[in-house]
Amino acid sequence: MQRLSFRSVLRASLPPIDTWAPRNTRYSSFPRKLEPRKINKLDSRIRGNDGFFELPTYRLAALFCLLFFIGHSTFAATLPAIVDEASGLTRSPQHVGVYWTHNDNINLPASSKKGVPLLFAINNDGKLLGTLKLDGVRQRDWEAITHLDLDGNPTLVIGDIGDNRGTWPDYRLWFVPEPVALKTNITQRPTAIIRFRYSDQVPAPRRQGGFSGGHDAESLVFDAEHREFLILTKREKSARLFAIPLTSRVNLSDGKPISAQEKKAAVVTARFIANLPTLPAPDLVSWLLHPFTSPYADQPTAMALTPDGHLLAILTYSAVYYFYRRAKEDWPTALQKPFASVSLPSIEQWEGASFSADGKKLVIVHEGRGENTVTILQAPWALKN
Repeated sequence: MQRLSFRSVLRASLPPIDTWAPRNTRYSSFPRKLEPRKINKLDSRIRGNDGFFELPTYRLAALFCLLFFIGHSTFAATLPAIVDEASGLTRSPQHVGVYWTHNDNINLPASSKKGVPLLFAINNDGKLLGTLKLDGVRQRDWEAITHLDLDGNPTLVIGDIGDNRGTWPDYRLWFVPEPVALKTNITQRPTAIIRFRYSDQVPAPRRQGGFSGGHDAESLVFDAEHREFLILTKREKSARLFAIPLTSRVNLSDGKPISAQEKKAAVVTARFIANLPTLPAPDLVSWLLHPFTSPYADQPTAMALTPDGHLLAILTYSAVYYFYRRAKEDWPTALQKPFASVSLPSIEQWEGASFSADGKKLVIVHEGRGENTVTILQAPWALKN
């Protein structure tokens, strides 16, 4: 399926933003008041002293002139109807062309009731290939999923790391073996867990759980080279990157209830690595449209890492930013400047991203039902030393 959008029409044939943007332009100075679900539509009114904000004349003139350009299309597909709050995506470590996704905390479409903790296997066309239930797990707010090879066993890792209010005392990563055969109604127990809190959380004896200062996060990848998980927070003005070593996991026994073992698992501390720099508008159109859209549009909602571990994609509601890590370079250095960036065809609740097995394509998904909930982008070419 091909998609042509308003943003893609405006973007055609335009130069990169750094070739024309006014000096000292600030891209992230707007108050964060709108809800994420309100970022889909443009406000057609120009705001002024009557309660609407003013749009600079040069920006307005350029915006209307750009309506005459012809845009480009993006390949897209449709998620299964049962996946209506897609909040994570990772490629299968053993099944070619297969990806795993999940809802955040509801598995009953069009319902406010919490359902069973399910993972969904899909292909590039969004076709449902299988379902996997995690037996004994309470799904609090699943926001990310990644994978790894654990002692020769292909393993999926689900990040129960969402925290809209920043009030949880700790968070969880659940490990579950990937099924060898894909089919519906598979049930498996998790084999390991990591309970963690962030290094900047502070003790709060009077608070339930004993800690405050938690983070809302939706981005999780596994760095195979350093054998650690990377988690990027979402709501701070400057997102914070943390790391948790794989060795922090606690193996779960078959003969005991998962909930009892979960409570007894030691809570480890996620190590702070770096602050993510302010993400600039990737092109002229994004900069022009910024006053019309919610400032939530630039919050990081997912990460993906190429199989070679060098190219990191950070997804937002409106764009993808790529960061390239050279040999022997650490992530704080690599994150100082995007290697490449691209605006998405439309502003949606994009919340899942995964590179293909060859690293040449980036598959992204967003919440909602219907067409274009799966989009496949061409990954940028990365110069390697």
